[in-house]
Amino acid sequence: MARTTLEHIPFAYRFVFLWFEPLAALLGTFLLWFKPEMILNTMSPMSRFSPDSKVIYNQLAATYALFAYNEAILLRSTNDLRVWRTLIIGILLCDAMHMYASWAALGSVFWSPGAWRWEDWVNLGSLWGQAAVRVAFLAGVGLQGNLRVKAD
Repeated sequence: MARTTLEHIPFAYRFVFLWFEPLAALLGTFLLWFKPEMILNTMSPMSRFSPDSKVIYNQLAATYALFAYNEAILLRSTNDLRVWRTLIIGILLCDAMHMYASWAALGSVFWSPGAWRWEDWVNLGSLWGQAAVRVAFLAGVGLQGNLRVKAD
């Protein structure tokens, strides 16, 4: 079976996948661990934080730490396009679920950027933007001429 490798990864993808997202996920990890009420207000402003539910925030923090590791370490360890695509598809599925959860929490505000608070811009703006970068990568935008096929 032939293996497709990335000869050169365009700067936009390297910046988003190897630097911005891992650092943002790491920040999210610490905020979920130490300031869960702030994260809850960002995601669902009508909800109220209960210390009894801290275990859920800690578990979500662990998931964010896994995202940070996968992008910062796993993607740096390989130039195999199949690995990159597989991981990015998984995160895009997570993006879709995050968008649904945000829509369920925010209702019509989700579709009205003019009504967004600054927290919504951080949450939804980065979510939509990062999902768009993932879709572009999966569609091969900017990868033409940067791939090499090797026979096993």
